[in-house]
Amino acid sequence: METTYWSRRASRRGVLRGAGLGVAGLAGAALIGCGGGDEEEPEGTAGSGVQVGQQLTATAASTESAGTTPVPADQVRVVPGVYDGPVPPSAAELNPGVNAKMGGTLKVLYLDPPRMDLARTLSCTIYNTLSHTSNKLTRGITGALADPFRVDIEPDLAESWEMSEDGTKHTFNLRKGAKFHNKAPVNGREFTAQDALKTVEMYSAGSQADVFSMVESMETPDDYTLVFNLNQPLADFPTSIGAWSYIYPAELVDDDELRQQVAIGTGPFTQEEWTQKERSVFHKNPDYWEEDNAGNKLPYVDVVETYVQSDTNAARAGFATHNYGYYTARDQADLEALFEENQETMVGYRYPIARGANVNGFQFQMTNPVYQDDRVRQGISKAFDRNEYDLARNGGDNQNPEGAYSNGPMPWPLMFDAYPTAATQGPWYQFDPAEASKMLQAAGYTADSPLVAEMPSYYYRTELAQLVVPGINQNLPEVNITFREVDNPTHVTLMSDRNFDTMIGFLWGPPGYSMDQWIFPFYHSEGSLNYGSVNDADLDDLLVKQRAESNADAQKELWIQIYNRIHDKVYQAWFPEPQGRPAYHNYILNYRSHGWMGNYTCYSSDQSKAMWLDDGAPTRS
Repeated sequence: METTYWSRRASRRGVLRGAGLGVAGLAGAALIGCGGGDEEEPEGTAGSGVQVGQQLTATAASTESAGTTPVPADQVRVVPGVYDGPVPPSAAELNPGVNAKMGGTLKVLYLDPPRMDLARTLSCTIYNTLSHTSNKLTRGITGALADPFRVDIEPDLAESWEMSEDGTKHTFNLRKGAKFHNKAPVNGREFTAQDALKTVEMYSAGSQADVFSMVESMETPDDYTLVFNLNQPLADFPTSIGAWSYIYPAELVDDDELRQQVAIGTGPFTQEEWTQKERSVFHKNPDYWEEDNAGNKLPYVDVVETYVQSDTNAARAGFATHNYGYYTARDQADLEALFEENQETMVGYRYPIARGANVNGFQFQMTNPVYQDDRVRQGISKAFDRNEYDLARNGGDNQNPEGAYSNGPMPWPLMFDAYPTAATQGPWYQFDPAEASKMLQAAGYTADSPLVAEMPSYYYRTELAQLVVPGINQNLPEVNITFREVDNPTHVTLMSDRNFDTMIGFLWGPPGYSMDQWIFPFYHSEGSLNYGSVNDADLDDLLVKQRAESNADAQKELWIQIYNRIHDKVYQAWFPEPQGRPAYHNYILNYRSHGWMGNYTCYSSDQSKAMWLDDGAPTRS
């Protein structure tokens, strides 16, 4: 591709003027709400037209040449504004070891966890707490200097690791001197390989069975070495285990009841309060082992307070009164209106989501003979107008001459140099209702005798009920799809038990760090998360090959083949996602929402250890 996502952006108002919405689109625009307004930035904003590759190159060069003395006060913070694309680091953020300030209380939003056991429930609600109190073997790089669209891993409790030539043996050299919190039952003892081994055994029998399903055995030659012997090659194993696998002390692994109630680890903060449905409070761990690039002990802040706030208006008001450090805007109009109210300190920006899909799609039941006919699946997908959906649901975030891109399960930055378009997704993602009708008729269906199907869902229920299902029915008279709203437990049970007959709205799960986590469990015929019962021998072969491939270029080529295969076969049909639109106060340094790993609420709170508060922040002591 010769152009980047940013150079292809069209004016949102121009898009809305130039496109006609059908019945389903108009209904969605009215009921879902898109916002309006020009794309021009408010006076005083910055960063329009940022090109990602240029920004990252410039950031790397600037970081390397950052000075050894603190920057002037006017270079500490990011300039307030609404940015078009990822926000470059301020001069101070280029060198935290020199510029960071100690102390203060960080106040942010989070979601209330049901328990502290990540082996029982794989949820960002628990992840957020453990990101403050615990560590993994490897971890994703977050913060102002991180690549905003990719996941690069770095050492955490494992200082280094090696892989055997055949990719089946991974040896992790563990950190010496990392201590658990000085609380019962561990009382500040040192972390050892036995803690990691017992945690992995616990995960393997619980919520992370897929992450460790290929582990045949483990060895601990000494207290600081952990060896994984796999039953098949997996070059991306160190990346995969960096996503969710926080390490528990052996005492909590053995005490199921206590593990539900407390969070104790080797992490930068200690859990001092957990008031369910209200808040959690974390204090700086005086014995934390990690230092910054200048030898300063982390974390920088003394206290982190995380609050539950499900009311959008209250969350917005809390951001404006500096009770919450960040906020996620609904759309561009909302983001710009928020800036008008917070011009002195707010940094807001928009960016395309980089990870694979979460809930934006639906899937077919492949054990049903009706859906084993490619023409049925492909025709239904072809009758879905994704450009119209994007206008109605996302305000035109993905409008492009090559078609609105639907964010499927495979993270696009691992395959494409720039944000892709519908052209990369093949013929069945191009809207053509006449051709779709021919395909369904060839499969034996007519307007008088249509294919009758039901689509239950909890996730994206508004979009499915108001836009997707009515749009397909309107465009394709050879089908009659009925939407049925179910509650969350019912949806999850229908999917996990594979107990749906025709179609279901899709729930993909939390963000994995490796491509393998996004595809193998969901598409391999023996994958435990293969909810749609896909049984494709050619796809199985590609999935196995990409696991074993250690050459980056060859692995990427296999991913492209898998990408083309799943879009051609249409085992699921995906739709365009809105852009991310986070906002935060610029006196909070070294924080960024990540296009793949998420925001502070979900899956990117690992940043807390290296965030700091500038002088003048309301919560500095």
